[in-house]
Amino acid sequence: MTEPAPGAGSDPSMLQTRARRVDGGWSITGRKWFITGADGAAFTICMAVADEGATMFLIDADNPGWRIERTIDAMDASFAGGHCEVTFEDCRVDGDAVLGEVGEGFRYAQVRLAPARLTHCMRWLGIARRAQDIAIMRAAQREAFGSKLAELGMIQERIALSEIDIETSRMLIWQCAWALDEGRRAGRESSIAKAHVAEAVNRVVDRAVQICGSLGVSGDLVLARLFDEVRPFRIYDGPTETHLWSIARRAVRAHETTRDAGGSRP
Repeated sequence: MTEPAPGAGSDPSMLQTRARRVDGGWSITGRKWFITGADGAAFTICMAVADEGATMFLIDADNPGWRIERTIDAMDASFAGGHCEVTFEDCRVDGDAVLGEVGEGFRYAQVRLAPARLTHCMRWLGIARRAQDIAIMRAAQREAFGSKLAELGMIQERIALSEIDIETSRMLIWQCAWALDEGRRAGRESSIAKAHVAEAVNRVVDRAVQICGSLGVSGDLVLARLFDEVRPFRIYDGPTETHLWSIARRAVRAHETTRDAGGSRP
């Protein structure tokens, strides 16, 4: 879905890629970027705007109408196939290439957004736990100013705050997973989890780097790479600011609904 400016990013309604009907099918034209895993993929799902609205199209990788322009030089490097910029130029597909129904692309996308955010939260929470383990090990071994780092108040505070960030993140992930298991869309729960976990994970890894000092920014430990991997998480699958906005809108809307019904929230 993601496009270079002025196309769709946090606001999917800004989608610029267009799909028009032609004899035997569709022609798709547009540009996308940060398309994770495009290099080496067998097919892509392209979101494009038709007259009826946003529509998903299934396009084989050998279709001559689209190509990978480049693999973007991004901070993180853990995703297979990288983050690519791709171009669609009069990309012709048959009518049966439509995924689902024409004009229903945004509705279908909503179905996967909450579970997708949750898998990201799980993945990066694991990184935070690994960073915390490294920091604690270092603090327990390294001596300075006549004592182990782990005995210094400022280091203890950083370790404790990271423990809190990890545990609160885990609880929010569980809460969102429970909502999904109950068959709910879990938009509110996934936004809360994504906003909190993204910021919390970055804090944990940053504290771990600080505790380990120069060793933390070197290649001798994995922390420097973990720092590069987690920083984009505050942007991917919706930046923190977008989720905070969504959370606030839902809270205000819930308040107004309750007020109009003559009740009150506890």
